[in-house]
Amino acid sequence: MRSSFLFRFVLPSLPILAEALCLAQGPAPLTSVQQVVALTNAQAAHSLPVKLEATVTYVRPLGDNLFVMDGGYGVYVRFGDDIGLIPGDRIAISGITAPSFRPVVTASHVRFLAHGSMPPAHPATFEDLIQSKWNSQYVQVTGRVLSAALDNSLPAFEGMRIRVKVPHGIVEGIVNHKGDLLPEDLLEADVRMTGIAGGEYDSKMQLAGMWLDVNSSKDVVILHRPVADPWSRPVTPMDEVISAYRYGSQSERVRIAGTLTYFDPGSLAVLEHDGKSMLVKTSSSLPLQIGKGVEATGFPGIADENVRLEDAQLRPAAEALPTKPQTIQWESASAGEHAYDLVAMEGQVVGLVHDSRVNLFIILSHGHLFSATLRHSSSESSLPAAVTVTPSVGSQVRVTGVCFVDAGNHWQDRLWFDLRMRSLDDLVVVQQPSWWTVKRLSFVVMLLTALILVAVIWVWLLDRRMRAQSATVARQEQQRSHILELISSSEPLAQVLREIQSMVSSWLNGASCWFELNRNAGEIEDLELMTGPAIVSQELFSPERASQGFLLAIPPPEAAPNTEKISAALQAGGRLAELAIDTRRLYSDLHHRSEYDLLTDIPNRFSMEKRLDQLLLSARSNEAVFGLIYVDLDRFKQINDQYGHRVGDLYLQQIARRMKLQLRNCDVLARIGGDEFIALVPILRSRTDAEEIAIRLERCFDEPFDLEGYCLHGSVSVGLAVYPQDGATREALERSADVAMYAHKETKRKARLNENELAEELHRMES
Repeated sequence: MRSSFLFRFVLPSLPILAEALCLAQGPAPLTSVQQVVALTNAQAAHSLPVKLEATVTYVRPLGDNLFVMDGGYGVYVRFGDDIGLIPGDRIAISGITAPSFRPVVTASHVRFLAHGSMPPAHPATFEDLIQSKWNSQYVQVTGRVLSAALDNSLPAFEGMRIRVKVPHGIVEGIVNHKGDLLPEDLLEADVRMTGIAGGEYDSKMQLAGMWLDVNSSKDVVILHRPVADPWSRPVTPMDEVISAYRYGSQSERVRIAGTLTYFDPGSLAVLEHDGKSMLVKTSSSLPLQIGKGVEATGFPGIADENVRLEDAQLRPAAEALPTKPQTIQWESASAGEHAYDLVAMEGQVVGLVHDSRVNLFIILSHGHLFSATLRHSSSESSLPAAVTVTPSVGSQVRVTGVCFVDAGNHWQDRLWFDLRMRSLDDLVVVQQPSWWTVKRLSFVVMLLTALILVAVIWVWLLDRRMRAQSATVARQEQQRSHILELISSSEPLAQVLREIQSMVSSWLNGASCWFELNRNAGEIEDLELMTGPAIVSQELFSPERASQGFLLAIPPPEAAPNTEKISAALQAGGRLAELAIDTRRLYSDLHHRSEYDLLTDIPNRFSMEKRLDQLLLSARSNEAVFGLIYVDLDRFKQINDQYGHRVGDLYLQQIARRMKLQLRNCDVLARIGGDEFIALVPILRSRTDAEEIAIRLERCFDEPFDLEGYCLHGSVSVGLAVYPQDGATREALERSADVAMYAHKETKRKARLNENELAEELHRMES
């Protein structure tokens, strides 16, 4: 009976009991680096236990964290104790997993086992690194040094940052101990750099750049020193630096010189010379002084519509003349005219903020706001200030600094700018605020309130009506200003006229208002059309005094007796409507003239090149094919000489109409010169499609032209270029089509010669 019970109930339940016991004790620890690397971040977030052995490949300064490898896999270990580990040590790690860019280990205990050797370094390409193939592993890269600078982020360690250009990218090396490495020896040198594959991450822990954590100078081997000293290059004027720019990190190294007007060590500097200034991106932290001469060598780059120097190296130069700040106004600064220039402005402090990173002053200058900042990271911010008066809200100040302008379209809008000061000496108090502050005035008013309460009530009753009238005037002026802004903007005319209707209606206490415009005043849709008695009107005229229509209104009964108010409202609305209509007509005419040929009414060269550039961008993105057909009229000069320019103009108009009929709706015909045309064929299945269109363009001249009683026979020479077979740029495509056209013209010329020779031979035979 007992045996039966044991086999039937106890033994089958043993596996279940064992599984419950394991779950109570938690998951088994991970015992290899490979197991940790195989986790996802979601799995690592469960703080799985880790107990493994591995080899130390990198120790961060101050012993904060480690990189370890084992079995060809690497992982990052967070460990806050310095136990004297060096690369190559074999250690035992106990801890838990945690999520990061990739799963990492948070160690609770690390135990030294034995001294050993480093694992072999994997040769790594930029593609492998940026795809995180060798994440946290010991790798090796070879490339050319773009810049090198001492790293002062950890003062106790003599580190160095080296930016190396490798095939298809840039890798930064962060060297713990620079040893006898010097930045000037590395510039433009070919090096082999060995370290742990890491990266720069954004706030979302997404990869934003590649770097190697390098143990020491022994891991940076100079393979080839530069053929020529980069500092021996001739100095390039700042306004010519753009000539060395090339797309895709292919820019040529240049050298500039000037006076240092701003310096944020390890980040950026600004140099100015002969009225020209330039932003320099640099990792250099040399002890440079503002106002001294500085040389920089680096690579041109373009950001926010400004040319700057990137990956730059700095060094002191000969003494430079002090750069005097130019006194400017808000209008020129907000237009970006003084980007990175040393300037001075005056205004009133309306706000200030002080924190551990920056002193910020909000300044009002002639009705406009701008900011002036002193960043505590700048080279001069730690120097003692000579100012004796601390600026406060309401102070009139003169601020000097380098003008940093935010990104934006300076052709269409005003830009926000910030004057970056070098020290508090750049902020001079011109005039302290008046003693009569709002707070003190309020205190005085409170003392007098009891005595003048009755008088205040009486004044308030009298003032109420005046305030209502002032508010009405202010509202009307605000409406007028808003409409003027709409007129000067690109807002549709119909919307502007609706705003004018609304303004006139509000001035006339809710009167019904509408426009009735002649067709020559523009096509206006959705305007309210009303009819009825008691209608008053204001006729609208063009600058040539031609009638353009009427502004009409039906005033409410309470406003009808006030004819002067009604007339003033209609006249104001009418003047604004006339201005809006005339402005839109001028804008439309100017736009058409800039985009179209006035004789043939087809796109001109400027419009064609713009469409061709857009077509190139689209074709590169979509790997599409399109064609460009160059059309040149034959013997057009003879027509002008023989029949006159009027017939020549009519001839060109007829030609444009005929050729447009041979094109599809998606194709574009443009006149780019006197007798030259280009047809863009954006949609092609093959080159044959474009060749058929080119033949149609040539054959449309078979029929003669009947102009002013003359029968003209014309012909053209055409040249076809297809993207990307015949060129990948606008210039290359136009050149290929031009060459093809001249080849066609030469072929026809030879054919005519052969026909003439044949005709002469037949004539001789007949005679």
